[in-house]
Amino acid sequence: MLIAAKAAAGAEFMYSTKSAHKVSKASGQRIVDALNRIGFDLKPGEVWHLYNVSEYDNAYYIAESQQFKVYKGSIRRYA
Repeated sequence: MLIAAKAAAGAEFMYSTKSAHKVSKASGQRIVDALNRIGFDLKPGEVWHLYNVSEYDNAYYIAESQQFKVYKGSIRRYA
């Protein structure tokens, strides 16, 4: 599953599990770019980043209940 999650800038290999949101492969990068551009729910020094996770990661189950989707040209968050 492809997820978008918050991470510290420069240390993208470590992400916040509770910020994990499911995104589609087709629009994932576009969503992350837009979230970073507007600073959606970011603290100083954080960025949104894409990750591939499997069902063995805790973020997998959190991302099943939270997701970002592109709908008619706008990004929507479903929780």
